[in-house]
Amino acid sequence: MIGHRPFTGRMALIWVLTFFGVVFAANGALVFFALDSWPGLMTETAYEEGVAYNRTLDAQAAQARLGWSSTVAFTASGPAAGVLDLHLTGKDNTPITGVEARAHFRRPVREGFDVTVALFETAPGRYRVPVTVALAGRWYANIEILRKGETVYRMRHEVMVTP
Repeated sequence: MIGHRPFTGRMALIWVLTFFGVVFAANGALVFFALDSWPGLMTETAYEEGVAYNRTLDAQAAQARLGWSSTVAFTASGPAAGVLDLHLTGKDNTPITGVEARAHFRRPVREGFDVTVALFETAPGRYRVPVTVALAGRWYANIEILRKGETVYRMRHEVMVTP
């Protein structure tokens, strides 16, 4: 028969230290991988955007008064490549024509792969451009419409780029 060892203060200390050691090691690994995979930076100019917040609200109100809407389609044409189609319409569903359109592709979970392209009008209210990005997956396509050099419309669309 195996003898029963008494539970001593030393054994309690070893169990507590082992428990917290495992917890700290696991948390440390999770923090390391979280910071390594995404730094959390959404913009390089956070202070300037904060100071200009009222102008941002005014621009959003002006955009809402325009009543424009946009739809985006991304058609794959190869590995991490395809064609971006933008359809831009006004309040009464008339095509918006004669404007400058740009798209800024940004990964939602990884930095350093952004791509900015200018779209070309192919038909009234229809804009198109071939796009090649570094990685397949989900991208944000931030659409910006300019009229006489001034941004009048902004919209963010999500597109899926297939491998």
